Amino acid sequence: MHLKRYTLASLILIAAVGFYVYKTVSPGNYTLELLGINISLPIAVWVIIPMILLYLASFFHILYFGFKDYLRRKRIARDIDKLADALFWDILKSPKKHNYTDKEIRKIGVVLDNGCDDFTKVDKKKCHEHIRDAIDLIVAIGHGEYVDLKKLKISLDKSNPYQIQNWLNLLAHEPQKAEEILKKSESYDPKVVHAAIRIFVESANTQQIEKYADFIDIDVLNHMLDTLQNRDEKDKIPLATIEKLIERNHPEDCDYLGIARKLSKLYTPHEILALFEKLIRHDDKAFKAYLYVLIEFEMLDKANELLQDTQRGEYMDFKAFLDLRKAGKHYPAELLLRQC
Repeated sequence: MHLKRYTLASLILIAAVGFYVYKTVSPGNYTLELLGINISLPIAVWVIIPMILLYLASFFHILYFGFKDYLRRKRIARDIDKLADALFWDILKSPKKHNYTDKEIRKIGVVLDNGCDDFTKVDKKKCHEHIRDAIDLIVAIGHGEYVDLKKLKISLDKSNPYQIQNWLNLLAHEPQKAEEILKKSESYDPKVVHAAIRIFVESANTQQIEKYADFIDIDVLNHMLDTLQNRDEKDKIPLATIEKLIERNHPEDCDYLGIARKLSKLYTPHEILALFEKLIRHDDKAFKAYLYVLIEFEMLDKANELLQDTQRGEYMDFKAFLDLRKAGKHYPAELLLRQC
């Protein structure tokens, strides 16, 4: 289409120049001896001959490179189809090899051909530089390193798995950053916030625990109780604070039992019994844990008294355990926790 327009414009220009020379310069002829032959042509014709030759030369030049560009575009189109096919198989987690003819596309295709789950098989020397940077980045994150994405001017969504892992790596290297994450929790994925609060409660004091109580679920509470065993007596969290955390999380039976087991190793029997007496007044699910505490502290008569007021088919594991105790079988109370 461009050649048609170029040809039309060239013919108009050649005709206009020839007409102008013929009408305004000279209508006469000019004779040129060429290889012993005298060629006599109008002056206007001699003027337009170089223009015609230039047109023919440029015409074939455009035709040649246009054809080369056509072949290149066809080659790229085929390679793009191969890229689409490579992505298709990569999505299905079954990457296949493709033969790319375009050098630049090959730098991208070599990654898709190896799959986007394992970049260790990718020959980075064959990759596009930009893609190579991305591979280096995720490999570093996968090895547990923290990469400052802001310095690299890279912005990933907070739910991006590499962003999440990068923040988790930061917490592993710098646990003191946990509170910074809690202060700006809306900017982080819930997984990161959960990891931050788990780290934070390991050393937080009572005021800090109460400040970030909204982030403390049953899992975090249990983790905190596990770490309390490593604290000095003066640094332990008051039972009143733990009571508030328990009540706001509405535990299940097994949750109460797990908490009771941990607390029994941290506080005095009097403190724990007082706590569970309060809890069962507000939540029947704490009853098993209360029974466990009574048995743990050898208050078997009290436990029997409570069980007598229950239905025949209820709490059979506890009733059987107490019967074994009456028969002189001293099994540890920990057996009652196996149901969970």
